[in-house]
Amino acid sequence: MALGTSSPSSPAPPPSPQHIYTNTRTLGSPEPEGHAGGGYPTYTNVEVLNDGAESAAFKQLFRTWSEKRSRNQKLGGKDKLIHVKLDVGKLHTQPELAAQLRMVDDGSGKVEVWCMEDLHRQPVDSKHHGQLCAGNCYLVLYTYQRLGRVQYILYLWQGHQATADEIKALNSNAEELDVTYGGALVQEHVTMGSEPPHFLAIFQGQLVIFQERAGHHGKGQSASTTRLFHVQGTDGQNTKTMEVPARASSLNSNDIFLLVTAGICYLWFGKGCNGDQREMARVVVTVISKKNEETVLEGQEPPHFWEALGGRAPYPSKKRLPEEVPRFQPRLFECSRQMGCLVLAEVVFFSQEDLDEYDIMLLDTWQEIFLWLGEAASEWKEAVAWGQEYLKTHPAGRSPATPIVLVKQGHEPPTFTGWFFTWDPYKWTSHLSHKEVVEGSPAATSTISEITAEVNNFRLSRWPGNGRAGAVALQALKGSQDSSENELMRGPKSGGTRTSSSVSSTSATINRGLRREQLMHQAAEDLPEGVDPARREFYLSDSDFQDIFGKSKEEFYSMATWRQQQEKKQLGFF
Repeated sequence: MALGTSSPSSPAPPPSPQHIYTNTRTLGSPEPEGHAGGGYPTYTNVEVLNDGAESAAFKQLFRTWSEKRSRNQKLGGKDKLIHVKLDVGKLHTQPELAAQLRMVDDGSGKVEVWCMEDLHRQPVDSKHHGQLCAGNCYLVLYTYQRLGRVQYILYLWQGHQATADEIKALNSNAEELDVTYGGALVQEHVTMGSEPPHFLAIFQGQLVIFQERAGHHGKGQSASTTRLFHVQGTDGQNTKTMEVPARASSLNSNDIFLLVTAGICYLWFGKGCNGDQREMARVVVTVISKKNEETVLEGQEPPHFWEALGGRAPYPSKKRLPEEVPRFQPRLFECSRQMGCLVLAEVVFFSQEDLDEYDIMLLDTWQEIFLWLGEAASEWKEAVAWGQEYLKTHPAGRSPATPIVLVKQGHEPPTFTGWFFTWDPYKWTSHLSHKEVVEGSPAATSTISEITAEVNNFRLSRWPGNGRAGAVALQALKGSQDSSENELMRGPKSGGTRTSSSVSSTSATINRGLRREQLMHQAAEDLPEGVDPARREFYLSDSDFQDIFGKSKEEFYSMATWRQQQEKKQLGFF
Protein backbone atom coordinates (compact mmCIF):
# COMPACT_ATOMS: atom_id res chain seq x y z
CA MET A 1 0.00 0.00 0.00
CA ALA A 2 1.38 3.39 -0.95
CA LEU A 3 0.63 6.56 0.97
CA GLY A 4 0.72 10.12 -0.31
CA THR A 5 -0.45 13.57 0.68
CA SER A 6 -2.47 15.79 -1.61
CA SER A 7 -2.57 19.54 -1.51
CA PRO A 8 -5.10 20.95 0.97
CA SER A 9 -8.51 22.01 -0.24
CA SER A 10 -7.77 25.45 1.20
CA PRO A 11 -4.38 27.10 1.73
CA ALA A 12 -2.73 25.87 4.91
CA PRO A 13 -2.00 28.44 7.63
CA PRO A 14 1.61 29.54 8.01
CA PRO A 15 3.64 27.19 10.20
CA SER A 16 3.72 28.08 13.86
CA PRO A 17 7.11 28.56 15.54
CA GLN A 18 6.09 25.63 17.72
CA HIS A 19 5.73 23.26 14.78
CA ILE A 20 8.56 23.11 12.23
CA TYR A 21 8.75 20.95 9.14
CA THR A 22 12.06 20.63 7.36
CA ASN A 23 13.52 18.65 4.52
CA THR A 24 17.20 17.96 5.00
CA ARG A 25 19.92 15.40 4.46
CA THR A 26 19.99 12.43 6.78
CA LEU A 27 22.35 12.77 9.70
CA GLY A 28 25.52 10.75 9.16
CA SER A 29 26.86 9.50 5.88
CA PRO A 30 24.35 7.64 3.71
CA GLU A 31 24.88 3.96 3.02
CA PRO A 32 24.46 2.35 -0.37
CA GLU A 33 20.92 1.10 -0.99
CA GLY A 34 20.41 -2.31 0.58
CA HIS A 35 23.51 -1.90 2.77
CA ALA A 36 23.52 -4.08 5.86
CA GLY A 37 24.10 -1.03 8.05
CA GLY A 38 20.59 0.21 7.23
CA GLY A 39 21.63 3.72 6.11
CA TYR A 40 19.00 6.07 4.69
CA PRO A 41 19.19 7.65 1.21
CA THR A 42 19.98 11.37 0.96
CA TYR A 43 16.43 12.25 -0.11
CA THR A 44 14.87 10.91 3.12
CA ASN A 45 12.33 13.39 4.48
CA VAL A 46 13.00 14.51 8.07
CA GLU A 47 10.14 16.00 10.04
CA VAL A 48 11.00 17.94 13.21
CA LEU A 49 8.23 18.27 15.80
CA ASN A 50 8.07 19.92 19.19
CA ASP A 51 6.65 18.23 22.27
CA GLY A 52 2.92 18.94 22.37
CA ALA A 53 2.69 19.96 18.69
CA GLU A 54 2.83 16.56 16.99
CA SER A 55 1.07 16.07 13.67
CA ALA A 56 -1.82 13.63 13.16
CA ALA A 57 0.35 11.47 10.90
CA PHE A 58 3.02 11.23 13.61
CA LYS A 59 0.57 10.35 16.37
CA GLN A 60 -0.93 7.53 14.31
CA LEU A 61 2.44 5.78 14.26
CA PHE A 62 1.72 4.80 17.87
CA ARG A 63 -0.92 2.36 19.11
CA THR A 64 -1.95 4.83 21.86
CA TRP A 65 -1.32 8.52 22.39
CA SER A 66 -1.96 10.51 25.56
CA GLU A 67 -2.29 14.27 25.47
CA LYS A 68 -0.65 16.21 28.27
CA ARG A 69 -3.03 18.00 30.60
CA SER A 70 -2.22 21.69 30.93
CA ARG A 71 -1.82 23.23 34.39
CA ASN A 72 -4.92 25.33 33.94
CA GLN A 73 -7.09 22.51 32.63
CA LYS A 74 -9.66 21.47 35.19
CA LEU A 75 -10.74 17.93 35.84
CA GLY A 76 -14.34 19.05 35.55
CA GLY A 77 -14.15 18.78 31.78
CA LYS A 78 -14.43 15.01 31.93
CA ASP A 79 -17.50 15.15 34.14
CA LYS A 80 -19.10 17.53 31.68
CA LEU A 81 -18.45 15.11 28.82
CA ILE A 82 -20.10 12.28 30.75
CA HIS A 83 -23.15 14.48 31.32
CA VAL A 84 -23.38 15.25 27.60
CA LYS A 85 -23.20 11.56 26.76
CA LEU A 86 -26.40 10.95 28.69
CA ASP A 87 -28.27 13.65 26.74
CA VAL A 88 -28.80 11.52 23.62
CA GLY A 89 -31.43 13.94 22.31
CA LYS A 90 -28.61 16.23 21.17
CA LEU A 91 -27.32 13.58 18.76
CA HIS A 92 -29.87 14.65 16.13
CA THR A 93 -28.83 18.30 16.12
CA GLN A 94 -25.11 17.98 16.90
CA PRO A 95 -23.46 15.64 14.38
CA GLU A 96 -20.02 16.29 15.88
CA LEU A 97 -21.30 14.83 19.17
CA ALA A 98 -22.75 11.82 17.35
CA ALA A 99 -19.37 11.28 15.67
CA GLN A 100 -17.38 11.46 18.90
CA LEU A 101 -19.76 9.13 20.77
CA ARG A 102 -20.26 6.89 17.68
CA MET A 103 -24.03 7.03 18.23
CA VAL A 104 -26.62 8.09 15.63
CA ASP A 105 -29.32 8.00 18.34
CA ASP A 106 -30.16 6.22 21.60
CA GLY A 107 -30.94 2.86 19.97
CA SER A 108 -34.72 3.17 20.26
CA GLY A 109 -35.42 2.64 16.56
CA LYS A 110 -36.70 -0.47 14.76
CA VAL A 111 -34.50 -3.60 14.89
CA GLU A 112 -34.60 -6.63 12.57
CA VAL A 113 -32.21 -9.59 12.83
CA TRP A 114 -31.33 -12.41 10.44
CA CYS A 115 -29.08 -15.41 11.13
CA MET A 116 -27.03 -17.06 8.37
CA GLU A 117 -28.12 -20.69 8.12
CA ASP A 118 -27.20 -22.94 5.18
CA LEU A 119 -25.78 -19.82 3.49
CA HIS A 120 -29.19 -18.10 3.55
CA ARG A 121 -30.59 -15.54 5.96
CA GLN A 122 -33.31 -16.68 8.34
CA PRO A 123 -35.29 -14.17 10.43
CA VAL A 124 -34.71 -14.28 14.18
CA ASP A 125 -37.68 -14.00 16.51
CA SER A 126 -37.74 -10.69 18.38
CA LYS A 127 -37.54 -12.59 21.70
CA HIS A 128 -34.02 -13.72 20.74
CA HIS A 129 -32.76 -10.57 19.02
CA GLY A 130 -29.89 -9.97 21.42
CA GLN A 131 -28.74 -13.61 21.58
CA LEU A 132 -25.86 -14.22 19.18
CA CYS A 133 -23.58 -17.24 18.80
CA ALA A 134 -19.85 -17.26 18.08
CA GLY A 135 -20.29 -19.86 15.35
CA ASN A 136 -22.81 -17.82 13.36
CA CYS A 137 -23.04 -14.63 11.32
CA TYR A 138 -25.90 -12.16 11.64
CA LEU A 139 -27.43 -9.24 9.79
CA VAL A 140 -28.90 -6.57 12.09
CA LEU A 141 -30.94 -3.87 10.33
CA TYR A 142 -31.57 -0.70 12.32
CA THR A 143 -34.11 1.87 11.08
CA TYR A 144 -34.38 5.40 12.49
CA GLN A 145 -35.49 8.90 11.48
CA ARG A 146 -33.36 12.02 11.25
CA LEU A 147 -34.02 15.38 9.60
CA GLY A 148 -37.41 14.08 8.48
CA ARG A 149 -35.82 11.18 6.56
CA VAL A 150 -35.84 7.45 7.22
CA GLN A 151 -32.26 6.19 7.51
CA TYR A 152 -30.76 2.71 7.89
CA ILE A 153 -27.71 1.00 9.35
CA LEU A 154 -27.05 -2.64 8.47
CA TYR A 155 -24.63 -4.33 10.88
CA LEU A 156 -22.79 -7.37 9.52
CA TRP A 157 -21.83 -9.25 12.72
CA GLN A 158 -19.25 -12.00 12.34
CA GLY A 159 -18.64 -14.62 15.05
CA HIS A 160 -15.10 -15.82 15.79
CA GLN A 161 -16.01 -19.39 14.84
CA ALA A 162 -17.83 -18.56 11.59
CA THR A 163 -16.57 -20.31 8.46
CA ALA A 164 -15.30 -18.57 5.32
CA ASP A 165 -18.42 -19.69 3.43
CA GLU A 166 -20.68 -18.18 6.08
CA ILE A 167 -18.79 -14.88 5.96
CA LYS A 168 -19.11 -14.85 2.18
CA ALA A 169 -22.85 -15.56 2.48
CA LEU A 170 -23.12 -12.75 5.03
CA ASN A 171 -21.69 -10.24 2.55
CA SER A 172 -23.79 -11.46 -0.40
CA ASN A 173 -26.99 -11.34 1.66
CA ALA A 174 -26.10 -7.83 2.77
CA GLU A 175 -25.79 -6.78 -0.88
CA GLU A 176 -29.20 -8.29 -1.61
CA LEU A 177 -30.78 -6.36 1.25
CA ASP A 178 -29.09 -3.17 0.09
CA VAL A 179 -30.60 -3.60 -3.37
CA THR A 180 -34.02 -4.14 -1.77
CA TYR A 181 -33.66 -0.81 0.05
CA GLY A 182 -32.49 1.07 -3.04
CA GLY A 183 -28.84 1.28 -1.96
CA ALA A 184 -29.73 3.33 1.13
CA LEU A 185 -28.10 1.05 3.74
CA VAL A 186 -25.03 2.16 5.66
CA GLN A 187 -23.17 -1.13 6.10
CA GLU A 188 -20.98 -1.62 9.18
CA HIS A 189 -18.78 -4.71 9.44
CA VAL A 190 -18.53 -5.80 13.08
CA THR A 191 -16.30 -8.51 14.53
CA MET A 192 -17.29 -10.39 17.68
CA GLY A 193 -15.80 -8.69 20.73
CA SER A 194 -15.36 -5.31 18.99
CA GLU A 195 -18.98 -4.19 18.86
CA PRO A 196 -19.42 -0.38 18.50
CA PRO A 197 -21.41 1.54 21.16
CA HIS A 198 -24.55 1.93 19.05
CA PHE A 199 -24.68 -1.82 18.33
CA LEU A 200 -24.78 -2.42 22.10
CA ALA A 201 -27.41 0.28 22.61
CA ILE A 202 -29.97 -1.20 20.20
CA PHE A 203 -30.17 -4.35 22.35
CA GLN A 204 -30.77 -2.30 25.53
CA GLY A 205 -28.20 -4.15 27.63
CA GLN A 206 -29.43 -7.64 26.70
CA LEU A 207 -26.75 -8.58 24.16
CA VAL A 208 -25.49 -12.08 25.04
CA ILE A 209 -22.89 -13.92 22.96
CA PHE A 210 -22.93 -17.70 23.36
CA GLN A 211 -20.08 -19.99 22.36
CA GLU A 212 -22.25 -22.83 21.00
CA ARG A 213 -23.64 -22.70 17.47
CA ALA A 214 -27.38 -22.06 17.55
CA GLY A 215 -30.42 -22.35 15.37
CA HIS A 216 -32.41 -19.16 14.92
CA HIS A 217 -35.32 -20.50 16.94
CA GLY A 218 -33.47 -20.79 20.24
CA LYS A 219 -30.51 -19.87 22.36
CA GLY A 220 -28.49 -22.95 21.54
CA GLN A 221 -27.45 -23.71 25.11
CA SER A 222 -27.29 -27.13 26.69
CA ALA A 223 -29.17 -27.62 29.94
CA SER A 224 -26.67 -30.08 31.42
CA THR A 225 -23.36 -28.30 30.92
CA THR A 226 -21.73 -25.76 33.22
CA ARG A 227 -21.38 -22.36 31.58
CA LEU A 228 -19.75 -19.10 32.66
CA PHE A 229 -20.77 -15.64 31.38
CA HIS A 230 -18.87 -12.37 31.76
CA VAL A 231 -21.12 -9.30 32.22
CA GLN A 232 -19.55 -5.98 31.18
CA GLY A 233 -21.31 -2.62 31.38
CA THR A 234 -23.14 -0.21 33.64
CA ASP A 235 -26.35 0.63 31.74
CA GLY A 236 -28.59 -0.39 28.86
CA GLN A 237 -26.43 1.42 26.32
CA ASN A 238 -23.03 -0.11 27.02
CA THR A 239 -23.63 -3.59 28.42
CA LYS A 240 -22.77 -6.88 26.74
CA THR A 241 -22.37 -10.40 28.10
CA MET A 242 -19.99 -12.95 26.63
CA GLU A 243 -19.65 -16.64 27.41
CA VAL A 244 -16.11 -17.49 28.54
CA PRO A 245 -14.39 -20.80 29.42
CA ALA A 246 -15.96 -22.24 32.60
CA ARG A 247 -12.85 -22.17 34.78
CA ALA A 248 -11.73 -20.08 37.74
CA SER A 249 -8.97 -18.30 35.79
CA SER A 250 -11.66 -16.56 33.69
CA LEU A 251 -12.92 -14.56 36.70
CA ASN A 252 -11.97 -10.92 37.32
CA SER A 253 -12.44 -8.97 40.54
CA ASN A 254 -13.60 -5.86 38.67
CA ASP A 255 -16.63 -7.49 37.05
CA ILE A 256 -19.66 -9.74 37.47
CA PHE A 257 -19.96 -13.33 36.26
CA LEU A 258 -22.92 -15.68 35.92
CA LEU A 259 -22.14 -19.35 36.57
CA VAL A 260 -24.92 -21.58 35.24
CA THR A 261 -24.93 -25.17 36.52
CA ALA A 262 -27.42 -28.03 36.19
CA GLY A 263 -29.42 -26.90 39.21
CA ILE A 264 -28.60 -23.27 40.02
CA CYS A 265 -27.31 -19.96 38.58
CA TYR A 266 -24.72 -18.10 40.64
CA LEU A 267 -24.37 -14.30 40.37
CA TRP A 268 -20.74 -13.73 41.34
CA PHE A 269 -20.00 -10.12 42.32
CA GLY A 270 -16.31 -9.15 42.21
CA LYS A 271 -15.01 -6.80 44.89
CA GLY A 272 -14.42 -4.05 42.34
CA CYS A 273 -17.91 -3.99 40.77
CA ASN A 274 -20.38 -1.18 41.47
CA GLY A 275 -24.13 -0.89 41.92
CA ASP A 276 -24.82 -0.10 38.25
CA GLN A 277 -23.02 -3.26 37.18
CA ARG A 278 -25.02 -5.33 39.66
CA GLU A 279 -28.31 -3.91 38.38
CA MET A 280 -27.44 -4.80 34.77
CA ALA A 281 -26.39 -8.32 35.81
CA ARG A 282 -29.83 -8.90 37.32
CA VAL A 283 -31.37 -7.91 33.98
CA VAL A 284 -29.08 -10.19 31.97
CA VAL A 285 -29.59 -13.24 34.18
CA THR A 286 -33.24 -13.45 33.12
CA VAL A 287 -32.09 -13.80 29.49
CA ILE A 288 -29.54 -16.54 30.19
CA SER A 289 -31.18 -18.77 32.78
CA LYS A 290 -34.57 -19.47 34.34
CA LYS A 291 -33.05 -21.46 37.19
CA ASN A 292 -32.88 -20.47 40.85
CA GLU A 293 -30.45 -17.63 41.42
CA GLU A 294 -27.93 -17.29 44.23
CA THR A 295 -25.83 -14.17 44.80
CA VAL A 296 -22.22 -14.88 45.71
CA LEU A 297 -19.74 -12.23 46.87
CA GLU A 298 -16.06 -12.63 46.04
CA GLY A 299 -14.34 -14.39 48.92
CA GLN A 300 -17.57 -15.99 50.20
CA GLU A 301 -18.08 -18.66 47.52
CA PRO A 302 -19.63 -22.01 48.57
CA PRO A 303 -17.65 -25.23 47.80
CA HIS A 304 -20.04 -26.18 44.97
CA PHE A 305 -19.15 -22.94 43.16
CA TRP A 306 -15.47 -23.92 42.88
CA GLU A 307 -16.32 -27.52 42.08
CA ALA A 308 -18.39 -26.39 39.10
CA LEU A 309 -15.36 -24.45 37.83
CA GLY A 310 -12.99 -27.37 38.27
CA GLY A 311 -11.30 -26.01 41.38
CA ARG A 312 -9.67 -22.76 42.46
CA ALA A 313 -7.13 -20.96 40.25
CA PRO A 314 -5.48 -17.51 40.16
CA TYR A 315 -7.39 -14.77 38.32
CA PRO A 316 -6.94 -10.99 37.80
CA SER A 317 -7.71 -9.09 40.98
CA LYS A 318 -5.96 -5.72 40.62
CA LYS A 319 -8.11 -2.61 40.26
CA ARG A 320 -8.70 -1.88 36.59
CA LEU A 321 -7.79 1.63 35.48
CA PRO A 322 -10.33 3.42 33.26
CA GLU A 323 -9.55 3.10 29.57
CA GLU A 324 -8.42 6.29 27.89
CA VAL A 325 -10.33 7.04 24.69
CA PRO A 326 -7.89 7.58 21.79
CA ARG A 327 -7.73 11.24 20.75
CA PHE A 328 -6.49 11.12 17.18
CA GLN A 329 -7.48 13.58 14.51
CA PRO A 330 -9.45 12.05 11.63
CA ARG A 331 -7.60 11.61 8.33
CA LEU A 332 -9.13 11.48 4.85
CA PHE A 333 -7.58 9.60 1.91
CA GLU A 334 -8.51 9.14 -1.73
CA CYS A 335 -8.29 5.44 -2.64
CA SER A 336 -7.23 3.98 -5.98
CA ARG A 337 -5.75 0.78 -7.32
CA GLN A 338 -2.66 1.15 -9.49
CA MET A 339 -0.89 -1.89 -10.95
CA GLY A 340 -2.46 -4.11 -8.30
CA CYS A 341 -1.34 -1.87 -5.43
CA LEU A 342 -3.65 0.14 -3.15
CA VAL A 343 -2.63 3.81 -3.30
CA LEU A 344 -3.88 6.33 -0.75
CA ALA A 345 -3.51 10.09 -1.26
CA GLU A 346 -4.20 12.08 1.91
CA VAL A 347 -6.41 15.17 1.78
CA VAL A 348 -5.45 17.63 4.52
CA PHE A 349 -7.83 20.26 5.90
CA PHE A 350 -10.58 18.27 4.21
CA SER A 351 -14.18 19.34 3.64
CA GLN A 352 -17.34 17.99 2.01
CA GLU A 353 -16.18 19.56 -1.26
CA ASP A 354 -13.34 17.01 -1.41
CA LEU A 355 -15.81 14.13 -1.83
CA ASP A 356 -16.14 13.50 -5.55
CA GLU A 357 -18.79 11.25 -7.07
CA TYR A 358 -16.16 9.27 -9.00
CA ASP A 359 -14.01 8.53 -5.94
CA ILE A 360 -13.78 6.14 -3.02
CA MET A 361 -12.57 7.98 0.07
CA LEU A 362 -11.27 6.46 3.31
CA LEU A 363 -11.90 8.38 6.55
CA ASP A 364 -9.86 7.05 9.47
CA THR A 365 -11.25 8.16 12.85
CA TRP A 366 -9.06 5.55 14.61
CA GLN A 367 -11.95 3.75 16.31
CA GLU A 368 -13.69 3.21 12.96
CA ILE A 369 -12.79 3.17 9.27
CA PHE A 370 -15.33 4.82 6.96
CA LEU A 371 -15.27 4.15 3.23
CA TRP A 372 -17.29 6.77 1.35
CA LEU A 373 -18.50 5.55 -2.04
CA GLY A 374 -19.22 8.14 -4.71
CA GLU A 375 -22.31 7.29 -6.75
CA ALA A 376 -20.20 6.98 -9.92
CA ALA A 377 -17.29 5.06 -8.31
CA SER A 378 -16.44 1.93 -10.28
CA GLU A 379 -14.55 -0.18 -7.71
CA TRP A 380 -16.93 0.00 -4.74
CA LYS A 381 -17.06 -3.80 -4.36
CA GLU A 382 -13.38 -3.72 -3.34
CA ALA A 383 -13.93 -1.08 -0.67
CA VAL A 384 -14.10 -3.42 2.34
CA ALA A 385 -10.95 -5.24 1.19
CA TRP A 386 -9.21 -1.88 0.90
CA GLY A 387 -10.20 -1.00 4.45
CA GLN A 388 -8.87 -4.33 5.69
CA GLU A 389 -5.62 -3.84 3.80
CA TYR A 390 -5.27 -0.34 5.28
CA LEU A 391 -5.60 -1.72 8.82
CA LYS A 392 -3.27 -4.64 8.12
CA THR A 393 -0.46 -2.44 6.81
CA HIS A 394 -0.86 0.46 9.24
CA PRO A 395 2.48 1.18 10.98
CA ALA A 396 0.82 1.40 14.41
CA GLY A 397 -0.30 -2.25 14.28
CA ARG A 398 -4.02 -1.51 14.18
CA SER A 399 -6.53 -4.15 15.22
CA PRO A 400 -8.00 -6.00 12.20
CA ALA A 401 -11.29 -6.08 14.14
CA THR A 402 -11.68 -2.30 13.85
CA PRO A 403 -15.23 -1.72 12.48
CA ILE A 404 -15.35 -0.85 8.76
CA VAL A 405 -18.32 1.26 7.63
CA LEU A 406 -19.50 1.59 4.02
CA VAL A 407 -21.23 4.92 3.37
CA LYS A 408 -22.83 5.77 0.03
CA GLN A 409 -23.04 9.28 -1.36
CA GLY A 410 -26.24 10.96 -0.19
CA HIS A 411 -26.81 8.51 2.71
CA GLU A 412 -24.18 9.73 5.18
CA PRO A 413 -24.98 9.17 8.90
CA PRO A 414 -24.13 11.84 11.50
CA THR A 415 -21.33 9.62 12.80
CA PHE A 416 -19.63 10.35 9.45
CA THR A 417 -20.70 13.93 8.73
CA GLY A 418 -19.78 15.01 12.27
CA TRP A 419 -16.07 14.77 11.40
CA PHE A 420 -16.44 17.60 8.84
CA PHE A 421 -16.44 21.28 9.81
CA THR A 422 -19.62 21.90 7.84
CA TRP A 423 -21.99 19.54 6.08
CA ASP A 424 -24.87 20.23 3.70
CA PRO A 425 -27.26 17.25 4.08
CA TYR A 426 -29.01 18.15 0.81
CA LYS A 427 -25.94 18.78 -1.33
CA TRP A 428 -26.56 15.69 -3.48
CA THR A 429 -30.15 14.70 -2.81
CA SER A 430 -33.32 16.50 -1.83
CA HIS A 431 -36.52 14.77 -0.81
CA LEU A 432 -38.63 17.92 -0.61
CA SER A 433 -40.06 19.64 -3.67
CA HIS A 434 -39.69 23.39 -4.18
CA LYS A 435 -43.45 23.73 -3.77
CA GLU A 436 -43.37 21.99 -0.37
CA VAL A 437 -40.65 24.30 0.90
CA VAL A 438 -42.31 27.49 -0.40
CA GLU A 439 -45.78 26.58 0.92
CA GLY A 440 -44.35 25.49 4.27
CA SER A 441 -45.68 21.95 4.45
CA PRO A 442 -45.45 20.29 7.90
CA ALA A 443 -42.71 17.97 6.64
CA ALA A 444 -40.74 20.87 5.19
CA THR A 445 -41.20 23.00 8.32
CA SER A 446 -40.04 20.17 10.56
CA THR A 447 -37.03 19.46 8.40
CA ILE A 448 -36.03 23.11 8.12
CA SER A 449 -36.33 23.52 11.90
CA GLU A 450 -34.04 20.55 12.48
CA ILE A 451 -31.51 21.80 9.94
CA THR A 452 -31.57 25.24 11.57
CA ALA A 453 -31.00 23.67 14.97
CA GLU A 454 -28.19 21.58 13.56
CA VAL A 455 -26.46 24.63 12.08
CA ASN A 456 -26.91 26.65 15.28
CA ASN A 457 -25.47 23.87 17.41
CA PHE A 458 -22.63 22.89 15.09
CA ARG A 459 -19.27 23.47 16.81
CA LEU A 460 -16.38 24.51 14.62
CA SER A 461 -13.72 23.22 17.01
CA ARG A 462 -14.49 19.55 17.61
CA TRP A 463 -11.27 17.64 18.25
CA PRO A 464 -9.93 17.98 21.81
CA GLY A 465 -6.29 18.88 21.96
CA ASN A 466 -5.84 19.35 18.23
CA GLY A 467 -4.59 22.89 18.55
CA ARG A 468 -7.25 24.46 16.30
CA ALA A 469 -8.83 27.49 17.92
CA GLY A 470 -12.43 28.38 17.17
CA ALA A 471 -11.40 31.73 15.72
CA VAL A 472 -8.97 30.07 13.33
CA ALA A 473 -11.63 27.60 12.26
CA LEU A 474 -14.09 30.44 11.70
CA GLN A 475 -11.55 32.28 9.61
CA ALA A 476 -10.87 29.17 7.54
CA LEU A 477 -14.62 28.66 7.06
CA LYS A 478 -15.02 32.26 5.91
CA GLY A 479 -12.18 31.80 3.46
CA SER A 480 -13.85 28.67 2.12
CA GLN A 481 -17.11 30.55 1.63
CA ASP A 482 -15.31 33.36 -0.19
CA SER A 483 -13.63 30.77 -2.38
CA SER A 484 -17.01 29.19 -3.16
CA GLU A 485 -18.37 32.56 -4.27
CA ASN A 486 -15.38 32.92 -6.56
CA GLU A 487 -16.09 29.49 -8.01
CA LEU A 488 -19.57 30.66 -8.99
CA MET A 489 -18.20 33.83 -10.54
CA ARG A 490 -15.60 31.87 -12.54
CA GLY A 491 -13.66 35.13 -12.83
CA PRO A 492 -11.22 37.42 -11.02
CA LYS A 493 -12.05 39.40 -7.93
CA SER A 494 -12.35 43.11 -8.45
CA GLY A 495 -9.63 45.14 -6.77
CA GLY A 496 -11.53 46.98 -4.08
CA THR A 497 -9.39 50.17 -4.07
CA ARG A 498 -8.47 50.25 -7.74
CA THR A 499 -9.86 52.79 -10.17
CA SER A 500 -12.49 51.88 -12.72
CA SER A 501 -10.09 52.55 -15.57
CA SER A 502 -7.60 50.12 -14.07
CA VAL A 503 -10.26 47.45 -13.78
CA SER A 504 -11.48 48.04 -17.31
CA SER A 505 -7.92 47.79 -18.61
CA THR A 506 -7.33 44.56 -16.74
CA SER A 507 -10.64 43.12 -17.96
CA ALA A 508 -9.71 43.85 -21.54
CA THR A 509 -6.38 42.10 -21.06
CA ILE A 510 -8.09 39.10 -19.48
CA ASN A 511 -10.35 38.65 -22.48
CA ARG A 512 -7.20 38.06 -24.56
CA GLY A 513 -5.42 36.20 -21.74
CA LEU A 514 -2.16 37.02 -19.96
CA ARG A 515 1.14 35.46 -20.96
CA ARG A 516 2.02 32.34 -19.02
CA GLU A 517 5.36 33.87 -17.96
CA GLN A 518 3.45 36.60 -16.10
CA LEU A 519 1.54 34.03 -14.01
CA MET A 520 3.69 30.92 -13.52
CA HIS A 521 6.09 30.72 -10.54
CA GLN A 522 5.41 34.34 -9.56
CA ALA A 523 5.09 35.73 -6.05
CA ALA A 524 1.75 37.40 -5.31
CA GLU A 525 3.25 40.88 -5.27
CA ASP A 526 4.84 40.34 -8.72
CA LEU A 527 1.57 39.44 -10.47
CA PRO A 528 -0.03 41.92 -12.91
CA GLU A 529 -2.42 44.43 -11.39
CA GLY A 530 -5.93 43.05 -10.79
CA VAL A 531 -4.92 39.36 -10.78
CA ASP A 532 -6.25 37.25 -7.93
CA PRO A 533 -3.23 35.22 -6.66
CA ALA A 534 -5.47 32.33 -5.61
CA ARG A 535 -6.91 32.00 -9.16
CA ARG A 536 -4.06 33.10 -11.35
CA GLU A 537 -4.58 30.18 -13.76
CA PHE A 538 -7.93 31.69 -14.76
CA TYR A 539 -6.15 34.58 -16.50
CA LEU A 540 -4.53 32.31 -19.08
CA SER A 541 -5.97 32.26 -22.58
CA ASP A 542 -8.05 29.20 -23.36
CA SER A 543 -5.36 27.83 -25.67
CA ASP A 544 -2.56 28.30 -23.10
CA PHE A 545 -4.72 26.78 -20.40
CA GLN A 546 -5.40 23.70 -22.56
CA ASP A 547 -1.69 23.43 -23.42
CA ILE A 548 -0.48 23.66 -19.81
CA PHE A 549 -3.19 21.75 -17.92
CA GLY A 550 -4.15 19.33 -20.69
CA LYS A 551 -7.83 20.14 -20.26
CA SER A 552 -10.28 23.00 -20.71
CA LYS A 553 -11.14 25.46 -17.96
CA GLU A 554 -14.62 23.93 -17.67
CA GLU A 555 -13.13 20.47 -17.09
CA PHE A 556 -10.61 21.83 -14.60
CA TYR A 557 -13.14 23.72 -12.47
CA SER A 558 -15.46 20.69 -12.38
CA MET A 559 -12.78 18.75 -10.49
CA ALA A 560 -12.62 18.47 -6.68
CA THR A 561 -10.99 21.53 -5.10
CA TRP A 562 -8.05 19.59 -3.68
CA ARG A 563 -7.30 18.13 -7.11
CA GLN A 564 -7.28 21.61 -8.62
CA GLN A 565 -4.83 22.75 -5.93
CA GLN A 566 -2.63 19.74 -6.54
CA GLU A 567 -2.31 20.42 -10.27
CA LYS A 568 -1.76 24.15 -9.69
CA LYS A 569 1.11 23.36 -7.32
CA GLN A 570 2.72 20.98 -9.75
CA LEU A 571 2.49 23.49 -12.62
CA GLY A 572 3.55 26.63 -10.73
CA PHE A 573 0.20 28.35 -10.29
CA PHE A 574 -0.10 28.05 -6.50
